[in-house]
Amino acid sequence: MPTVNEILDQIQLRGIEAALEYTQSFDGVLLTADDIVWDPTVVTPPRLPPEEMAALTFARDNIWRFHEATRPQNMTVTPHPGITLGERYVPLQRVGIYVPNGGYPLVSSLLMQVIPAQVAGVKDIVVAIAPKGGLELEPRWLFALHMLGVRQVLRLGGAQAIASLAYGLQRFPPVDMITGPGNRFVTEAKQEVFRRGLCGIDLTAGPSEVLVIISDPNLATNAAYDLLAQAEHAHDAKGIMVTWCPEVKSAVETIVIQETSQHQKPLGQIEFHLVDSPIQAVSLANQVAPEHLGLMGDEAEALENEIRTAGALFVGPYSGQALGDYTAGPSHVLPTGGSARFLSGLTTRTFMRRMSVIHTTDDLPENYLTHTQQLAHLEGLHYHEKSMKVRHYAREGNQS
Repeated sequence: MPTVNEILDQIQLRGIEAALEYTQSFDGVLLTADDIVWDPTVVTPPRLPPEEMAALTFARDNIWRFHEATRPQNMTVTPHPGITLGERYVPLQRVGIYVPNGGYPLVSSLLMQVIPAQVAGVKDIVVAIAPKGGLELEPRWLFALHMLGVRQVLRLGGAQAIASLAYGLQRFPPVDMITGPGNRFVTEAKQEVFRRGLCGIDLTAGPSEVLVIISDPNLATNAAYDLLAQAEHAHDAKGIMVTWCPEVKSAVETIVIQETSQHQKPLGQIEFHLVDSPIQAVSLANQVAPEHLGLMGDEAEALENEIRTAGALFVGPYSGQALGDYTAGPSHVLPTGGSARFLSGLTTRTFMRRMSVIHTTDDLPENYLTHTQQLAHLEGLHYHEKSMKVRHYAREGNQS
């Protein structure tokens, strides 16, 4: 917190000058003021191998279709003549998308955030990507930015990127919302700019996690690799297997041990839980409220409607978490650390404001006015009461 607060305060006070200093210190990259904000469309899009371009466009189309289909719609209801109630969904004006550019080029995180924002109707989107080794982006990043039509890239990472998005820089207005996962400094910075009332945020993403409930030993390999896939995100990632079948536990555990003994990079923690029944498995899953929750095998899949707390649910032998990370359609930006008990993943709603609308005419039933006056009187709010009385009197005078 002290480090993040200092960065935010310095960006607020010194703007671009501070941003350049932090980028040189933390990223080892020397930028100029003209380098910080960049339009990737000014350069020719790169050619990737055909299979990579096909995969990226396939993912883009699926993500777009899903969010287009699930975008909330305006609605109205007329409970009585004279009053119409409604909800309007209004896109945010300007949003900042943070995409990690650390050990892995997470281009998928770019797609999973920019596309829902575009479908929601956001017109002004800026993507923050940390410079890595200089100004040049990897071809995959550049291709994806061109494919999405992104015209503003903020060449900053870490807390200094979050601060710059929230406070703005010279000729770079602040944003209304910041989304995207990052390290603990990014997460703390997002929380702090929200606490300071500067802008909204989506989630405070922590270590990635998966819980797999499996009932069929024939799917042990699928479950094992889903656990390993989650564990390879980072050393603090977590995979949890739950089953009530001893042979399943043994089979999955054996595969994981064999794989990890040959793996060179650090992996997150993987746990194996043997419970007494499917009911206990559901109870454990709802208590953990994992970011990803997989159900494998007929008995496990039958528990689908009993799951109440998960960022995303994966049902069936082919529903690996990687499918959700890349091509299925729903965004992979999901609540972690048990926050799926009360939070949902990123959707078009993240980039929209819901505004209620109350519209009345002269046909409004009298009891709306009289009961409102009575409730205001009950609470002792004199001018609330009078604001309705003057309307009541005016209407009675017009009617007479």
